[in-house]
Amino acid sequence: MKPNLKPNFFTVDLFAGCGGISEGFHQAGFKTVAQIEMHPPACETLRTRQMFFELKGMQKISVYHKYLKENISRKEIFDKYPEISDAVNFRVIEETLSEKSLQSVIKKIRSSMEFHNTSSIQVFLGGPPCQPYSIINRAWVQENNNKGKKDERNYLYTHYLELLKEFQPDIFVYENVPGLFSATYGGEKIFKKLLDDFSRLSPSYEIIPPLDKVSEKPHDYILNSVNFGVPQNRKRLILIGFKEGLEENNPGIVRMYERLRNERKPVNTQITVRDAISDLPELKPNYGDNRFYSGYPEDAPFSPYQKKMRRNSPGVLNHFARAHMQSDLDRYRFFIEHYQNTGKSATLKDLLSERSDLAPQHNEENNNKFVDRFKVQWWEKPASTVTAHLSKDGHYFIHPDIEQCRSFTVREAARCQSFPDNFFFEGPRTEQFRQVGNAVPPLLAKAIGKSVMHELEKIYS
Repeated sequence: MKPNLKPNFFTVDLFAGCGGISEGFHQAGFKTVAQIEMHPPACETLRTRQMFFELKGMQKISVYHKYLKENISRKEIFDKYPEISDAVNFRVIEETLSEKSLQSVIKKIRSSMEFHNTSSIQVFLGGPPCQPYSIINRAWVQENNNKGKKDERNYLYTHYLELLKEFQPDIFVYENVPGLFSATYGGEKIFKKLLDDFSRLSPSYEIIPPLDKVSEKPHDYILNSVNFGVPQNRKRLILIGFKEGLEENNPGIVRMYERLRNERKPVNTQITVRDAISDLPELKPNYGDNRFYSGYPEDAPFSPYQKKMRRNSPGVLNHFARAHMQSDLDRYRFFIEHYQNTGKSATLKDLLSERSDLAPQHNEENNNKFVDRFKVQWWEKPASTVTAHLSKDGHYFIHPDIEQCRSFTVREAARCQSFPDNFFFEGPRTEQFRQVGNAVPPLLAKAIGKSVMHELEKIYS
């Protein structure tokens, strides 16, 4: 009797960033064919991650650990294991998606499909930036063809549709901001236009949740990462589209989103900042290491979440505390002490009222507008939404430990995004923060991936 082998399901990740959504789908059992990304530091991170997966598959994790500790270079690894070099170079496509590069991107995806011995892609991941004009106002583009410099971002949505038409994946997962549901342009709802565009493709795609369901209860279709094991409040719109005709082999596919929502964890099981980062080595400002900092503290207890994050990691990576001006450190101390003394989070208004000498040197309008400019991430709560603004300053992510009195490191932000500790972020620290802040949390992506996998297995069984 032949063994019942599971089929391989392949993904292409468009606008991949550092690969958060790919990471989650990999954890759910998918195989990556291609990750398309334009920013060089993010591409370097993608290459390192794909190298990790290959070394892990060869049971050579120790070689990856040597790389992290700078005892061996990536080039030396590629020279020694050319098959790893091939896999990485096929999968990571460093391109700016544009009218000029579109055919090149298609060709490279096809080449990677051939390398991976697959004639089809089951899932497209990611979605283009959704500025209103890039979705529905094609007339705006035409009118402005000769008015100043063109912005290629205006065309990304069109290229996305062309790639869907070219590769015809069974399913696509489209991540965007919640505001897309309610956004309008020229009196027309962007979301409705989105559905119309997908339905006009050949073959057409049906999007779940359908528009009538969204209209009834729009908030039901916005997923908060905190409900899927991520120690962070991060609300995102996730649309799932499936190719016309798939429901014939799997009628239940139309209820995929409902089943995904039913996987949400109860409020009393939410992962907190303490659960996420309390085991990491303590740092003072301007200390640590942007690469490999240290092994794990031997005497520090760790939570189940921390145990999961530590798996297959030699220790703590990307853990450097940025330097702060003394005035900012004094403000950080005020906000931490205010909560410790009152049990309430202070705002900028409280600072101006109680310690006017610590007032930021901004104009009064800005001080009134950004009352939450400084925010402590409290031990017993999930973190606030991690954003790319962390690359500019850490005022919104103040560490709760007054003895450390600083903002979050890249690793602490990555823990709150559910990136495993062995996930190394390449590039300068500012770019590392940007990569972490722009990513889809891997554990949220894993939950979506498991739901998609379940439906595909029924279709292909």
